[in-house]
Amino acid sequence: MFFRWDWLRPVLTAPIMPTLGIPTLTRRGRGTVKVFAYGIGNGVVEGAAELAAKLASVHDAASARVVRPLGPDSTHPRGTRVQLKDFTAAPCPAPDGPVRPITDWLTAVQETFAPFAKDMAADGLAFLHTQMQAGRCGPVLAAAVEDRIVGAIGPMEVRPDAAGCPQLMPQYFAVLPEARGQGLGRVLWRAAMHWGQSCGAAYQLLQTEVDGPSDRLCQSEGLTSLGFSHSTRA
Repeated sequence: MFFRWDWLRPVLTAPIMPTLGIPTLTRRGRGTVKVFAYGIGNGVVEGAAELAAKLASVHDAASARVVRPLGPDSTHPRGTRVQLKDFTAAPCPAPDGPVRPITDWLTAVQETFAPFAKDMAADGLAFLHTQMQAGRCGPVLAAAVEDRIVGAIGPMEVRPDAAGCPQLMPQYFAVLPEARGQGLGRVLWRAAMHWGQSCGAAYQLLQTEVDGPSDRLCQSEGLTSLGFSHSTRA
């Protein structure tokens, strides 16, 4: 395992091991088998690939993949980056900008969330909207420009981890393409971090696609990179 356990020890009882080494089968679509390869050397990956292919055949899954953790100092980072936001390290001041909980906006502005969520369904906002309507999630922060919601992050929820330490849960996060480049994503993210710290969260763990917009934002905001999870076809 290549993640820096010493960074996680204050807040977790065990290192990040997504499946504890157990192969997983996802029935979404035509089915995918994933085998996590922990260790050094090509033999580890080759063995995991052979097992993934065998299991995919046995369970009639269309895809077989090998997932391999890479260390935070990897010379070729790729896949998904695991990042740590430590709320005990420094204050998270409230940012200036047109961001507030959706329920604090005027009704006419709140009503623009539905079309925004539909436009950003690929980022999970349509699902989030469904949860909001059913009253099944925490607050959602929204950015509005000219009385129209153009960005949102949520739900905002703090829950205890296995050790009882309060963690800010990951959120859905999106800004309309035509509203990007104005700093609204950063304002939304900082507002979420301010909310989490104000509500007693000790930390947040995030997974971001390497070199994607959220990854670049988190890196520029000083989050600690704990390592990477790289997936390849078996």
